[in-house]
Amino acid sequence: MKNCPIILAVFLIIIPGSAFSQMERERVNPDGPVEATFWGSQIVGLGTVETLPAQNLNATIFHSFGILTNNTLQNFFGLDIAPNVRLGLDYGITDYWTIGIGRTTLDKVVDIRTKLSLIRQTKTNSTPLSIGIKGDVGLSTEENQRPIADDLNFFISLPIAKKFSNKVSLQIAPMYSHFNSVNTVIGLKKNHFAVALAGEWHISDRYALNAEYYPVFGSRSNGTTNALALGLNIDTGGHVFQIFLASSNGTTEQYIISQNTNNFFDGDFRIGFNINRVFRLGK
Repeated sequence: MKNCPIILAVFLIIIPGSAFSQMERERVNPDGPVEATFWGSQIVGLGTVETLPAQNLNATIFHSFGILTNNTLQNFFGLDIAPNVRLGLDYGITDYWTIGIGRTTLDKVVDIRTKLSLIRQTKTNSTPLSIGIKGDVGLSTEENQRPIADDLNFFISLPIAKKFSNKVSLQIAPMYSHFNSVNTVIGLKKNHFAVALAGEWHISDRYALNAEYYPVFGSRSNGTTNALALGLNIDTGGHVFQIFLASSNGTTEQYIISQNTNNFFDGDFRIGFNINRVFRLGK
């Protein structure tokens, strides 16, 4: 009992000191990566800098119909025209690395893609930008007499984004696509370079508007134009649902920048929707 005052004194010195040290550490490191630069891993068809958290699985459905202004009433605003659909799965290996696979009805393409977060914007803007790298390899599985190598296509991009506020985020993405084999008789090109521009504006906690535009630089396939898409995101809590208008029928960037023959401003756009549902598989 004689030692109680000494023990109590030591206790009163050590505990507050430890707590104060912990508070100091928290104050010294108030920074950290910004969250949710964009609501999803894609704007409409364009990949964002966002990667999935580790052990999270994202199931996606991309569904677009025919040109809305093509015999509008007869084709019921394009809904009667054969749709293009991509079913996909993406998985977060780590918080910074995502891999995925998908299958598109157009050309019956199976694609494997990966995305790596290289730099993340911080809350204090000590790092002002987020930078990633995305790659995609597609294989057309339509029956033909060609070697498999001729049915391969490739894509790589470097998305660079900044979250300016809780409402506005912008992204620029230099990109390159390559098709091993194309129909040169009708003027198709194997290689295309573009710098995609995109933005997202949060109207509220549940609704956001976004847009993506793909200016192509250098030579391009005959008859192709720069693709444009506008979307409305709806966060339901369980998943993000998107309704969009898009000039391109492509579901992967290599198709969007190389095979878009429709001009959005001439009314050549289609209605479509995206569904993203994330499942947490880990603890």
